[in-house]
Amino acid sequence: MPQSVLEPILLRVATQNGFKIRWDCQFLSFHEDEATGKVHSVIEDLVTGEKMTVVSTYLCGADGARSVVARELGLPFHDTPGGGLALNVFVDADMDHLLSQHSPGLIHILLRPDKPQPDFCALAIARFVKPFTQWVFVMLAKPGVTEITASPDEIVAHAHDLIGDPSVEVKLKRLSTWRINECYAERYSSGKGHVFCLGDAVHRHPPFNGLGSNTSIQDAYNLAWKIGYVMRGLASPSLLDSFSAERQPIGRAIVKRANDTGRMHAKLFSLLGVPQPDVADKLRILNLLGDDSLEGAELRDGFQSLVEALDIERHGFGIEMNQLNQSHAVWVADEPAPPPAPLSPDQADLYYIESTYPGSRLPHAWLRSPAASSRDPMVSTHDLAGKGRFTLFTGIGGKGKWVEAAEAAKHVLGVDIAVYSIGWREDYRDVFFDWARKRGVGEKGAVLVRPDRVIAWRCSKLDEYAGRKVTEIISSILGYNLK
Repeated sequence: MPQSVLEPILLRVATQNGFKIRWDCQFLSFHEDEATGKVHSVIEDLVTGEKMTVVSTYLCGADGARSVVARELGLPFHDTPGGGLALNVFVDADMDHLLSQHSPGLIHILLRPDKPQPDFCALAIARFVKPFTQWVFVMLAKPGVTEITASPDEIVAHAHDLIGDPSVEVKLKRLSTWRINECYAERYSSGKGHVFCLGDAVHRHPPFNGLGSNTSIQDAYNLAWKIGYVMRGLASPSLLDSFSAERQPIGRAIVKRANDTGRMHAKLFSLLGVPQPDVADKLRILNLLGDDSLEGAELRDGFQSLVEALDIERHGFGIEMNQLNQSHAVWVADEPAPPPAPLSPDQADLYYIESTYPGSRLPHAWLRSPAASSRDPMVSTHDLAGKGRFTLFTGIGGKGKWVEAAEAAKHVLGVDIAVYSIGWREDYRDVFFDWARKRGVGEKGAVLVRPDRVIAWRCSKLDEYAGRKVTEIISSILGYNLK
């Protein structure tokens, strides 16, 4: 779902549930009041010019790649120089007759090797927003270009030329320039526990692999429940230290993956002669792809190898989902072995390894309540977990004791813990036996899930100390020590 469609949905839900949205405002600066622990943020109304101060307990800087909060906070960044310029061209262009029958892909690479190309566009990546009438053309500038000087009319004319069909009308909606970044913050907070940065403010990279919005939402999901628990008095402020500890390594990894994929694309386009300044040289290289010659065979082999290697972008579920959260907010002390690992780094990025090892994403499994008919919709383990509370999953023979353990923990800590038993005649049936394969514990054991659907702990078998153990583990996760 493109950002232009997603954001109105998020804004509607937020405003319908008590959040106030301020438009036409710009964040200027902040300072932390040492006496009160409050954050004072200075905001300017861009319509009236009025400056106002917002006093808050926490400040979350999700303010993009030019983050003022990150700058004011003085976060240290690891920044690899050398990224080029790119131009997003958002247009209405009805290309249904070109694509719906012949090439209905999400993303298309547009090249014109038969003519010289302008400095602002060595090649373009066309991604539809609405199939196949609304598009974003991402025009990648030639190396060394530091400024886009072309007029909007020139840019639209080039987009029209890339389409190659004179009958298609191109209507410009918006232009935006951005730089291809390889940059991540070394930490995500001030260390005082009141100001945090997340999203593009702390991990900046090109859109390869589609990791931007997904990772940013995960950042927010990780931080939100922790702030909520602290503000409700259910957790120590030290819980907030786990945000940077868990999310920074993930941000660093996705920045590397996106840029590594970009470098693979660069190799592919170089192989095809895109950087060649002379049109004749470009056409010669392309013609070689069909030549019955040693040079042609070598070119075809290289082309095939790079296209196959880019499967890590098309189907790279591992980099999206093999995210291991490592901090004091997960309990690994009872694990007899390290987390499952693929055979190679490429496999780690390509394949999702479903696991209930603490720190992992809760595996999805389809479930159905015993009373449900085959016509009723199934529910996922993800539907049962989350919702601002901890969750315990167990099986036949385990529910009674784990319910007692959850109640004991709630009595001491005040936290809600939902308990679900999965199995024959239990709360939910394991429809395709997915949970049995993925749970990693015995039927009477349990898997404890945090409010953000991250595995907090797992217990392979039930014993007389279950109640005490659940209380000890959740208290440790929340930053308390009840020993």
